[in-house]
Amino acid sequence: MRWRLIGFLCGFFLTIVVLSYFYVQFTKDLPSPESRIPTGLLLMYSDGTPMSLPRSFWVRLEDVPPYFLNALLVSEDKRFYFHVGIDPLGIARAVVRNISSMSISEGGSTITQQLARTLYLSPKVSWQRKIREMFIALWLERHRTKEEILQMYINSVYMGNGLYGFASASRYYFGKDLSEINLNEAALLVGVLRSPENFNPLRDWQIAKRKAKTVLDALLEERYISESVHRQSLEELESMNYSGKPVFNMDEEVFWRVVRELKDIGYGLDELRQGYRIYTTLDRKLSQAALGLAPNIVVEAIDPMSGAVLVYKGVGLTYPEGRRLLGSAIKPLYYYLAVLEGWSVDSELIDLPLKIGDWTPENFDKRYRGVVTMRQALIDSLNVPSVNLFMQLGREKVIDFLKNELKIEGYYPNDMTIALGTLETAPEEVLKAYAAIFNGGAVLKPYIVQHIEDPNGRTVYEASVRVINVVMARKLSPMESSAVLLDVMREVVERGTGVRARQKVPVAGKTGTSSKTAWFVGGDQTFIMAVAVDGENLTGGANAAPIWSQLVSNYNYRGRMPNWIVQSRLTVKTTLPSLTLDVDRIMRWLEEGYLSLETLAELVSKLDSSAMLDFLSSVNERSPQLAKQLWELIRTKRTW
Repeated sequence: MRWRLIGFLCGFFLTIVVLSYFYVQFTKDLPSPESRIPTGLLLMYSDGTPMSLPRSFWVRLEDVPPYFLNALLVSEDKRFYFHVGIDPLGIARAVVRNISSMSISEGGSTITQQLARTLYLSPKVSWQRKIREMFIALWLERHRTKEEILQMYINSVYMGNGLYGFASASRYYFGKDLSEINLNEAALLVGVLRSPENFNPLRDWQIAKRKAKTVLDALLEERYISESVHRQSLEELESMNYSGKPVFNMDEEVFWRVVRELKDIGYGLDELRQGYRIYTTLDRKLSQAALGLAPNIVVEAIDPMSGAVLVYKGVGLTYPEGRRLLGSAIKPLYYYLAVLEGWSVDSELIDLPLKIGDWTPENFDKRYRGVVTMRQALIDSLNVPSVNLFMQLGREKVIDFLKNELKIEGYYPNDMTIALGTLETAPEEVLKAYAAIFNGGAVLKPYIVQHIEDPNGRTVYEASVRVINVVMARKLSPMESSAVLLDVMREVVERGTGVRARQKVPVAGKTGTSSKTAWFVGGDQTFIMAVAVDGENLTGGANAAPIWSQLVSNYNYRGRMPNWIVQSRLTVKTTLPSLTLDVDRIMRWLEEGYLSLETLAELVSKLDSSAMLDFLSSVNERSPQLAKQLWELIRTKRTW
């Protein structure tokens, strides 16, 4: 008898040692269960409505209806609150049934074991997996409370159609928050568990109802509901119709834009997976309207007074992924510099053929007007006068302004073609720079995350306006310069290249056309939007401006323009400096009768003395007689 007792004790202690060894081996270095739960953050529009239906999002245990919990427990684990992670009675029943059927079709798994399997193991059925599952279940029960385990289970269990957790399944299958479902809907959801892809309402409504009936029967058997409630629920279940899942759409690029910004402000996805709500700055109506646009169209809008992103649609909106040639949309940026330097928009610019090295810039319509004002050059997006202005401002000065004051990230070519928009940058960079014109000189960092709430509804992050730089005052203040330039940019839309973006209220904007992208950027003091259409043979006025106008119809656009007063005195420049005029082409025009000598004399008389001397010298090298005739005409026109 004594030896039997000793043998029993030795065997008992050996068993304990072996089990302890396996427990340590199977549970050492396990990551926290919360880190294994599918990402559960919910993105919201600025008005608080869900932007999309995530495949998983978090719900708190206290927000779950009691009858749902009862349905879950009677169906999956009646003794949940009484076992330590594994249920010996349940395992014994399962073993007997598996031996009888010569299979392992039934596992006797507790909710804790199911959670262990979901978070740490593969779904493949095997004895080895079952053993590991039990040890991990014991570990979970040791390190988490029953309520925490049940909450994690509710939020992580697979529910078919790529859904994880009952909260996402409730929204997907019934269009309701889990806290809003009724008893029958709770039974339907619990019934999905045994075969999520086959028993869900979307796959087979009749099978889903049959499984729900077994859940209702179990609730009656365990006396969670009365016979009268059971009978009424069955009648209502029989007459229920299923209308299908709700539709929630969003552009995938929005998600990644949010993820990048979360990283910048110090949040990772793992930290936010447990039921956090990310409230974005996006306007719901405008964003949903943009979803219908073709894939070659990208759109972003911001509030120029705060930098809040109002719509974000398409691939390649930020730099460097979204590098695009800017085209004539660059012009307002250095016209802004000219006004800051004291130039009046009534100053005159030469519109005659130019030759800069091997480059001969042309106007879009291939026509020349001789002399035009800065105002008219911007309204009609004339290239040659704009190059004229760019050269007078100075390439290095303009690039320094774009890079260091407007903070535009991009690829800057090392030649004069940048005057016509060979700068490669992205729509968000363009909006950042344009915002300074619309708000009076502040360069703001665009942001899309407004605030973040934790699962308890507490705000853990609140965005604030971030000023990157303020444009430096020169002869005019940035605010005065903005007032002057916005007045011209309104005319671009009223009667210039941007006329197809015109609204009943004022719009200030600018078109842009490059070899592969058409642009329109415009708005008011509360809203500026960039539309970029990628493709060949497109123009900003014909292809981008109408899309801008179409989208604005889905937004409360007010056309609010500043009433800033310009007190500084502007300089109207009427004598023009030396330029690299294409003398050979001008003389050819004279020979062909395209240009009269009198008209040329009128134009040349506007040049300053040095520029006029350079031009006449060049003409004299080619034709002394023509130079003499031109000089005689100039003398009669010019006031010395």
